[in-house]
Amino acid sequence: MKNTLTLTEKETFFLKENRQDPVTGDSFDIGDEIVFCASCKSAFLKESWEYMNSKHCGQTFTLKEFPAASNLKLSKPIVYDFQKPNIGSRGVAYLIDNIIGIICGFIAYTFFTELRGFFRFDAEFSGYVVGSLYMLFRDIFGIKSSIGKQIMGLYFIDYELKKKAHIVSLLFRNLVYWVFLCMIISIIIILELKIDAENAIAIVGGFCLIIANITHIIAVLANQNNIFDRMLSLELVENK
Repeated sequence: MKNTLTLTEKETFFLKENRQDPVTGDSFDIGDEIVFCASCKSAFLKESWEYMNSKHCGQTFTLKEFPAASNLKLSKPIVYDFQKPNIGSRGVAYLIDNIIGIICGFIAYTFFTELRGFFRFDAEFSGYVVGSLYMLFRDIFGIKSSIGKQIMGLYFIDYELKKKAHIVSLLFRNLVYWVFLCMIISIIIILELKIDAENAIAIVGGFCLIIANITHIIAVLANQNNIFDRMLSLELVENK
């Protein structure tokens, strides 16, 4: 439940406290739309409240009016030391991780090519598998964030607890996506085998899958939580 209050000159007690938004650090000005957490009386800009998924102190209730002077002042201001990263940082981190995945795949390909006489593995397939495994588990290889994200100073938090995300959540973050992707690919392959359409299903399905993945990547880089992150209450942030 969100009650948005507009700050006016009448709220003299609130204005005298010179409060700042705990998320952005911005001061409150006349005309700002403000939301008060009903539990701790913290004041947030409307945008900050929505950024926190309309939840604080483990609940969603907000005040319907400005609190009285007697209970307005906080005993301890709540200030977060993280913020949402910009699209540039996210994009560079994603690019670095992809380059690392390609390098890992190339090393695996070279290794199995040299040892072709000892191992009955397909070198090209092995390179693809190793590169894919890095991308699948990249957020736990770097301990709670991928190597690319660590280089750019990014990490995941549990946005409900406002704490660093658990390593198990990060494992499932990528695992859920890859399982979903493999299921779609499997369905395309099965349909192609059952229906003699001269690769038409594979071509159309593959094209749609590519478009869907490109859209997914663009949405993620645009600072939006994807559906898998929301399922696990994950948010990518950086230190202020």
